[in-house]
Amino acid sequence: MKKENRVAIKDIMQNTNLENSIPTYGNAYINASYEYSLIRLLLNYYTMKEVEDELGAGHDAYLALVMEEIHTIIFEAFLTKENTTEHERLVKKMDEMRNAMTKKMTVLTAYTDALQLYEYVLNRIEYGITGEQIAVEESALASKVFQYLFSDVDKMVVNSKIQMVTGQLPIRMTKNRFFDYLTDTLNIYTGSDQTSIDDFVSMLKSTALLELPEGYGVDYKEIADVIQVLETTNYKMLDANAFAAIMEQFSFTTQHLSGLVSNYLLVMEIINNLYAVLLAKPFENSQNESVDVCIQMIQGLHDAYVTAGEIPESVDEGFEKIEGRQEELGEDIMQYESILPDVLDGQTEMISWMMADEIFSKLSVIAKLLSNSMFIDLDQDEQTGEFADTEYITKKRDELVGLLTQFFEQHTKEMNRAVMAALFSCMPVLFNSQQEIKDYIEYSLNHCNNDSELMACAKILEEMMAES
Repeated sequence: MKKENRVAIKDIMQNTNLENSIPTYGNAYINASYEYSLIRLLLNYYTMKEVEDELGAGHDAYLALVMEEIHTIIFEAFLTKENTTEHERLVKKMDEMRNAMTKKMTVLTAYTDALQLYEYVLNRIEYGITGEQIAVEESALASKVFQYLFSDVDKMVVNSKIQMVTGQLPIRMTKNRFFDYLTDTLNIYTGSDQTSIDDFVSMLKSTALLELPEGYGVDYKEIADVIQVLETTNYKMLDANAFAAIMEQFSFTTQHLSGLVSNYLLVMEIINNLYAVLLAKPFENSQNESVDVCIQMIQGLHDAYVTAGEIPESVDEGFEKIEGRQEELGEDIMQYESILPDVLDGQTEMISWMMADEIFSKLSVIAKLLSNSMFIDLDQDEQTGEFADTEYITKKRDELVGLLTQFFEQHTKEMNRAVMAALFSCMPVLFNSQQEIKDYIEYSLNHCNNDSELMACAKILEEMMAES
């Protein structure tokens, strides 16, 4: 980062020399965002070309159409002379494309959640059907799991392990006890911004299939049909052959869904990158050579896409010219972004007086597009300014408990335990001491009177510990 840009950040933090520091900061931030987004676009566009070369351009009809639109926008934005009106149309098109992709991905996420719940059920009946035996010594396993949890000193790692383990241990508690855990979890959000608990409750609803998105059961019918079969199967009546057939179908479907999700994420990365590039483009005045190199490489990739040809050697050679630039810009953007909320909240009048409202409005959106939250709502403010009091928490709790109660009444004991386990894996750690955790593990294993479930849990936990 140039010295003048570091000075501008320091001045803004100290609320001095704002007439010079804010324009310098805004200009440097938009240039860095433009160049960084271009590099990210190039890398992901390149990777998608490799995917298409391997799987074929029509590996998924919807994504193929989206990529065709992306090729057209890239051509109009970089390979022709566009005017202001055309640029605004392209930005609007990117927003529409992103919203449509988000809706599709929401459906795929719901399918993923559903299959994970049925995987939990299938795993726990497997040994009872196949007759395979695994020796399990509950006390020894409990001791080994406990040692595994606290083999790390990093509290975040430990907490993550506890969530994973509690999501796999046999669920041996009443619904009311489970609701007590849920209440304790929601109470953690008392005094926080309402959006925090709203997002958490929304995630729990999605995980437990309490609210299904538009398109569920319709989009990707081949996946929906398998989930329908899983939902209507009487697992107590399965013999070994029927179980093997379901597992084969389940395995094929999960692999198919995993491939779809992987490609959706890659295309969404491209959309976010291109969107950010288009937002920054009217304001950028970067003189860095890497910008021209990236555009030339993107042009080479574009030509390879539309002609169904191989990636040109010139594109591969171009990576040498931009080596290390992404990392350098990434560090700069982290510093720029760190003070953006304070600038947007505290310097509104100064920004307006400088007639820089538009550039800072675009930077606010670009920051979201470049964040780790790939499907973040671009229109929603991160904080509402309204805090979650006891009444608000209770309202959310009652809503969630009502939905879960209805779900539990309509589903089997096995499915209900799968939902409880899935929600446990999402909850923050609620245990007050290591002894309390130890007691929970021992109780869960010692009170599991279903040999098939116990063997399945033991196998899963052993594999989990072996992978760390």
